[in-house]
Amino acid sequence: TPLEELKKNISVDLEVLWKNNIGEHNGENFDIFKSDNFLFAATSDGVIKKLNIETGDTLWEKNVEITIASGISGDSENLFFSTLDGFLWCMNHDGELIWKILLEGIVNSLPIIYDSKIVVKINSYKIIQLNVKDGSVIWKYQAAIPPLTFKSEGKLAYSDNVVYLGLPGGKLIAIDSPTGGLVWEANISRAKGATDIERANDITSHPVIDESVIYGITTNGDISSLNRRNGKTIWTLPLSSFYGMVFNGSSLFVTHDNGSIYSLDKNDGEVEWRQGALQYRRIRTGTLIQDYIVFGDYDGYIHFLSSASGSVLARIKLDDSQILNNIMEIDNSLVILMTAAGEIICLKVGEQIINDELEV
Repeated sequence: TPLEELKKNISVDLEVLWKNNIGEHNGENFDIFKSDNFLFAATSDGVIKKLNIETGDTLWEKNVEITIASGISGDSENLFFSTLDGFLWCMNHDGELIWKILLEGIVNSLPIIYDSKIVVKINSYKIIQLNVKDGSVIWKYQAAIPPLTFKSEGKLAYSDNVVYLGLPGGKLIAIDSPTGGLVWEANISRAKGATDIERANDITSHPVIDESVIYGITTNGDISSLNRRNGKTIWTLPLSSFYGMVFNGSSLFVTHDNGSIYSLDKNDGEVEWRQGALQYRRIRTGTLIQDYIVFGDYDGYIHFLSSASGSVLARIKLDDSQILNNIMEIDNSLVILMTAAGEIICLKVGEQIINDELEV
């Protein structure tokens, strides 16, 4: 088997603990939400399941019978997701509906929850803060957008009473959470070209926050480090990405559009290493676990790279469909992921994966 072949090249087992198929869907990236020892996952056709994280057993299943546009996020009591008819739903962890509210558009990216508030971005780039308890609207902020944009899957970010969001045109904005007022707006990179298509240059990925600094990257331009207090640029590097980056405290790991992986020093943007072995395998954002970065590809493989050198240390084929952009690290020993065929897989990762570098 692929797993037995892989074990010959590594010094620790990669063990599939369980699988649970929640149903095929359209391949959109739905985050899996973890709370205590449970997982909550959804498919685009409206099926939501609660799973036991240790066994993968289904504890309950609900079908809302309408296409889900984004989900699932939550807090210690509630689950949140949006549907294609413009509703934002709130369920408790037993799957019982608490409330749902009709918004002014469709939520295509995951909401964020903090301090009994939930903030969503609808497809018109209006940002809305609501009360978690009853769904009542607290404030709205309408961002300006150019005539042509990507269908963004980017996520909001929050820290210290400020909500951050990347926008079309290479802009990053900071919004005051208590009031909904604009704190600052900054350009990660400026649009180039004569036509709207050439000038399309959005921030579609999750901004990364590191204490007093925030990092953003555009789809057709640059990655920049900004001062969170005033939005002033600290450094900029010509490097673009649709899916974005992950951060381990010292380095930014960027997934380029063609599948190359870059490691950048957080202080000055200097390239520490580049790995091109996964080019054109449709990899998305990486996930950090132990000393590795994990990527899934279009053919159902999951790849482990050294965060220090970028070397490909291990890989295993888990399915015949795309690994989605929702790989989750749990307790520094487990990886949870979902495939485009709806297969949720729990993979146990040992402490070491190094023997010989593998060829891809």
